[in-house]
Amino acid sequence: MNPRYELWRRITFGITWLIYATFYFTRQAFDVAKPAFEGSAVRLTREEMGHVNSVYSTVYMLGQFAFGSLGDKYGPRVVLLFGIALSVFAAAAGGFALTFWTFIALAVLQGMAQSTGWSNANKTMSNWFSLRERGRVVGWWCTCYSLGPAIALMFGGAMMRLFSSQRSGADGAPQVVEYWPAAFWSAAAVLGVVGVLAWFLLSDRPEDLGLPSIEQYHGEPESLIDDESPAEPAPEGSSAIIREVLSSPSIWLLAISYFCVKLTRYVFIFWGPLYVKESLGSDASTSAFTAAAMPIGGVVGVIAIGYVSDLLFQSRRAPAAMLSLLATAGVLLVGLTQLESAWAMAAFFFCVGAFLFGPDSVISATASMDFGTKRGAGTAIGFVNGVGSIGGIFGGFLPGMLTKGDDWSPLFRVLLIGLVLSACVLSPLWRRKPPTAKTA
Repeated sequence: MNPRYELWRRITFGITWLIYATFYFTRQAFDVAKPAFEGSAVRLTREEMGHVNSVYSTVYMLGQFAFGSLGDKYGPRVVLLFGIALSVFAAAAGGFALTFWTFIALAVLQGMAQSTGWSNANKTMSNWFSLRERGRVVGWWCTCYSLGPAIALMFGGAMMRLFSSQRSGADGAPQVVEYWPAAFWSAAAVLGVVGVLAWFLLSDRPEDLGLPSIEQYHGEPESLIDDESPAEPAPEGSSAIIREVLSSPSIWLLAISYFCVKLTRYVFIFWGPLYVKESLGSDASTSAFTAAAMPIGGVVGVIAIGYVSDLLFQSRRAPAAMLSLLATAGVLLVGLTQLESAWAMAAFFFCVGAFLFGPDSVISATASMDFGTKRGAGTAIGFVNGVGSIGGIFGGFLPGMLTKGDDWSPLFRVLLIGLVLSACVLSPLWRRKPPTAKTA
């Protein structure tokens, strides 16, 4: 074992985890602030808030297709640093926004910035961690997008409360007015600090530091795209790699399945705090804290599914993902009822996260790395997430169309059916493993 190699693997794990976790601070600032807009100078209707989310998701979806391939071609480090800088700017400006069209413009910038993150952080991980360990390692690493939004929700809510003020209500009683710009500005500050750390600590691959490739280090054969020739492998970022990734049936099945998975997750990300507020009558910060139970449950899900897919299913990702998707559909049956207890609501969010985040991480990260291979990982992850992000677009505006007041049951019926269909789409991959070259 090479101590220097292991040190840089730990550094890479840590800094990429931190980058993607703190991306959620700026990504969710608008959603944290939504419940606090009431009574402020911001006048957005429910439909307009949904349009802002949908514009963000549309740009995010388009960016996934572009920045995944750019990461393969130019290296993920430069793309990630660009995304961090743009995200910080958009969040800082968000604290000054008041009008619908200003929020729309900033959603475009934020969507572009955020789309640099997932594919390029995962591309970096695929360069430093090999196939035999990937399920477990990436399972732990994927806690970045379960803990990240949980901490972001609580942090944003706490900052709004910290800088709140009091005024007299209609009945003359004192009323707390939460300061919504604090959700944007504090998020920008946190991601800015992480960007500075990334500048010094982020390295694309072991070879850039004079170390052998991860396959050489672990004595493993290099993985190949389905129809790639082991005799003449195409270089990273080449048009041949992109064509081969996009012609892989396995990649297409992952992408189609991910549509409904991401639809469901983004419904809870975009609208979770508002759903809690309308169901329980809670304030903005309490609603954010309650909604944070979902990504906290996701921590359990992403870690468990990594071990299950590696050890129980011998690196086959589809079986674990399918079973967990069906379990999530079962949990959503609870959403057809009216939850009136804060503890029951938190338990519901926790269980959704525990069962949903596992297949989400497997489809969007581990399996996409496996079937896209190290050379095509950025393209594969970007494509799968791009198609999935179309579902995220629907997650932005569907709740505004399907819900009325505190009746959210029509929305939960749609999500439940979608998750069952996602599990069915993965069924051809039940026994599939990524092909590899023969060891010399």
